[in-house]
Amino acid sequence: MGYHTVDELEHFNFAGAEILEIREYRDQLIFELGFVTILPENTCNRDVREMGTSQLTLKLFHVKEIEIILEGYKVFDADGNLKETCEDEVIKNKDFPALYQDLKGSGIYSLKRDGDDYVFYLDAEERTYRFTVKAKGNSQDWERFMNKNPVY
Repeated sequence: MGYHTVDELEHFNFAGAEILEIREYRDQLIFELGFVTILPENTCNRDVREMGTSQLTLKLFHVKEIEIILEGYKVFDADGNLKETCEDEVIKNKDFPALYQDLKGSGIYSLKRDGDDYVFYLDAEERTYRFTVKAKGNSQDWERFMNKNPVY
C-alpha cells in the first residue's frame, strides 16, 4: 500500500463509506472500505483540503470484544399512534461471518472512538446495525489520494 497511518482514526471521515468486506484475522477486525474522506489533519495528507480514496483498509488491533446489535424501531400511523415496536436484537458470535457477508455494499453512517471502544453505525438495506468493538489500536492503509470533489 502507498500510505499508512496508525491511530489516526479522527483524521478520517468514514460517513458514507461503502463496506467492501469485513473479516476477522487472529486478534484483528479488518474493514475494506470504499470512498473514505481523508481530512486535512491527516499526517499523510499534504494538501490543505479534504481528499478521498477509492479504497482503504481499516484494521482494529488487539480486539477483545465485538458486540453487534440489530437496532430496533417503532412504527407510528399518521396520527402519531404507535402501531409496531421491534426491540434491539443482539447478534450471536456464531452469526458474525454470515452477517459480514450480508453487509457487503452497505454504508457506514458514523464511526466514533471513545477510548478503546470503536462504535460503528452501519446502514444495511432495511435496518441499522451498531458494532461496538473493544480494541487497543487501529491503522489505515490506502494506495492513492483522489480529489473529493470533481474539478470543472
